[in-house]
Amino acid sequence: MVVKYVAYTWQGQKIEGVLDVEGEDEAREMLQRDNLIPYSLSQVHQRRTLVQIMPALFPPTPKELIEFSRGMSSLLKSGIPMRDSLNLLRNQSSGLGLKEVLRQVIDDIESGTRFSEACEKHVSVFSGYYVRLLRVGESTGDMATTMLRLANALDKRKTMRDKVKAALIYPVISLVVAIVVAIILVTYSLPALIGLLTEYGGELPTNTKILIGISDFAEAYRNYIFLSMAVLAVAGWLFIRTKFGIRTRDRLLLMVPVVSGVTMRSNLFSLTATFGTLLEAGIPSIEALRLSSDGLNNVMLREQLDRVTAEAESGTRLGPAFQEHWPSPPLISQGIATGEAAGNLTHALSGLAEYYEQEAAKAVSTATELIQPAVILLVAGLVGFVGTAVISGIYSAISSIE
Repeated sequence: MVVKYVAYTWQGQKIEGVLDVEGEDEAREMLQRDNLIPYSLSQVHQRRTLVQIMPALFPPTPKELIEFSRGMSSLLKSGIPMRDSLNLLRNQSSGLGLKEVLRQVIDDIESGTRFSEACEKHVSVFSGYYVRLLRVGESTGDMATTMLRLANALDKRKTMRDKVKAALIYPVISLVVAIVVAIILVTYSLPALIGLLTEYGGELPTNTKILIGISDFAEAYRNYIFLSMAVLAVAGWLFIRTKFGIRTRDRLLLMVPVVSGVTMRSNLFSLTATFGTLLEAGIPSIEALRLSSDGLNNVMLREQLDRVTAEAESGTRLGPAFQEHWPSPPLISQGIATGEAAGNLTHALSGLAEYYEQEAAKAVSTATELIQPAVILLVAGLVGFVGTAVISGIYSAISSIE
């Protein structure tokens, strides 16, 4: 809090100023240490910032949450109290959203709220999986190990998602650049050249006529085309934020041949890694399975896992429940059934997580190798068509002059 003070020196000189302190008692102590006599103290009510009014505009990134978790583990392991550790990390954080969230968490802790309960109020930042592990750490008294476990689990999940995104960035950028170049050529550059070709008369090749027709259409309806593209982009963006749009998108991701392999394997890695981490922390299997849905980024697979959880809650063992509601790929149900029968499900899930991590990396590499040549061929075909149409038109115009 910010406190405005009025104090006097021992010689009777009046001094005014402000202090950033935890409370009025601390302000009085600071003034007395400076040989000042406090006369009046009043709290300064600061204006609320944009991040305080609309924190959803400044969401913490996964990297910031990982760094926070790892930093908390190191500070707690060093013997620094919880509140001091949170203050240190809040001051070091560069993310406005995380700073505000930590400020509210610190305020709640100071009022007597437990750390897990304070974090539970911020569901957009701390998932149910995260909060549940915090409760385990509070109950066991080993919060440093819990925070490190969370940091490692979130880091693995982020690494996998980054690999999937990296595989799609290059093809998407290449395709966008090709479309932009084609629009610029057809709309602005080609009309002048086409006017020159038609001026000399003669019979133009078919591909040149097609290019002229496209250019004339683009020139006549340019504004409508750009407006339609903008409307379609906005409509698509709004559609994939509806429940039906999300289901449609996620269903397609599981149907497209190359993309489905990446989607399934990356989600299976998240499921087995998260499920294993929760079981290792001592959380009951049904609750751990329910919390594991936080790691799935596909709504169709999340619903599939919900059916497995419901089956297990009715008394069915996990292995048969997965065989019934998650039959493909069969390795996931067989691995869980084997680990359950051997009484070492955590070890089985750890092995499955390592396997699917490698399989997801292979799937990403395969998708990259297949998508990139396809995009290159598409770009080359587009540029080649425009180039041959222009060149053949020029030769035809030269022949007519002769």
